[in-house]
Amino acid sequence: MNGARLAWDLLRAEGARGLAERLAERIGALKERLEERSVRPEQLAREAGPVPVLDVLATPFAPRFGGVPVQLGARRAEEARLRPTALLAPESGSWTLRATRGGEALRARLGPVTAAADPSVGLREGAEPVLEAARLVGAGIVNVEGVSGWPPAALGDLAGTSLRLVVSLHDFALCCPRPNLVELPRVRFCGFSRDAGRCRACLAATWSLPEGHLEGWRRDAKALLAAADAVVYPSEYLRRQHAVLFPGVRAGIERVLAPPAPGDHAAGPVAATRHLACGEAARVAFVGASRPHQGALVFEELVRSWTAASRPVRWSILGSGEPALARRARAWGIRVEGHYRAGSLARRLREEEVDVALLLSIWPETFGLTLSECRSAGVPVVAFAHGAIAERVAADGGGLLVPPEDGAAGVGEVLESLLSGTIDVPPLRGEACGLSPDRAALERTALYRTLLGTVDRGET
Repeated sequence: MNGARLAWDLLRAEGARGLAERLAERIGALKERLEERSVRPEQLAREAGPVPVLDVLATPFAPRFGGVPVQLGARRAEEARLRPTALLAPESGSWTLRATRGGEALRARLGPVTAAADPSVGLREGAEPVLEAARLVGAGIVNVEGVSGWPPAALGDLAGTSLRLVVSLHDFALCCPRPNLVELPRVRFCGFSRDAGRCRACLAATWSLPEGHLEGWRRDAKALLAAADAVVYPSEYLRRQHAVLFPGVRAGIERVLAPPAPGDHAAGPVAATRHLACGEAARVAFVGASRPHQGALVFEELVRSWTAASRPVRWSILGSGEPALARRARAWGIRVEGHYRAGSLARRLREEEVDVALLLSIWPETFGLTLSECRSAGVPVVAFAHGAIAERVAADGGGLLVPPEDGAAGVGEVLESLLSGTIDVPPLRGEACGLSPDRAALERTALYRTLLGTVDRGET
């Protein structure tokens, strides 16, 4: 009954195509699971090991859980062509260890996952499941892919072992249990607040945390960064921000390695920027997860207050999100396309003939996979001038930027100027829209070889 109710809610919110895309994604994931051979942990150890690197996720290894598993999946598929791989992630209440060797995929269940909803507890087992998985596959390196969901102290326990620890960051989870730093209940970017009272009030909107919790969290995060053998950032922006947030802390190795662009075309040649034909109705799409921290409320305000008359606009939303927001958008005449499968955004943008994509995150995103796909489709973007997205647009063209403090009104002014022909979008520069999965795999291989001190056998 719960599944049927959820499907009905999604159908009302996102329409038939959005629901169909979700089902297709689930079927694809199920097909991948069926291609894996389920074995006992000891058998996996015998058949797959030794594996040089164990990847670790705090979320299930599925696209619906966001950009971290999406980009890891693209890179891991290429890494499997180069060497044996292993991945530990929670699935259906259990820690699941996956390994590939010679084209064969194995899966073993380890212990139960006993995560708590309260980040003061986090993953109760701490480092134990990771250490057990690393022992089983004989890994010399543990790569923690995204730290959101892990208390920093638990990851710090890995640093005191014989394993080489790589911490791959994707957000601000080391700074705060709320990794996008969106302050509640006001739903605004906190600006990297260091005000203890303000931070306590924000976190109390979601969790009941003990006194001094955030201060201890940041101390543990600082110790983790100092103890890690390598820290990987998706952008120079995130590396710089962590240098400010945790001054004087340096890991053994720091690398800026961009995540691979999803889809078959997102890492291809730069597309010609879509031309806005005069007089025709403009197709403007809010792209990405339709949630408050991604700018869904900014988009609502933009549509409600839109009065420009230079040309008609057809508004749409491309992406999943909160059903209540999607239903409200439909009531205002916005076309809600709903969920799209990872890597399919560029194709969908072309099919919908979108003229302008709006990337309106109210927090400074640390890379922006959606931007890569917009570039692949040749669709210009309007985005807020903060974070890695702003730096990529400023460096490579293909979009226009709005000061975050200008909000929906500022977005409306820039959009009207663009649609009326008063301003033009700077053309895309460079040779590719994003990093290819095979290139991302090679960059990782080079880092792991450095850590292990090996350059032979093609295994690392």
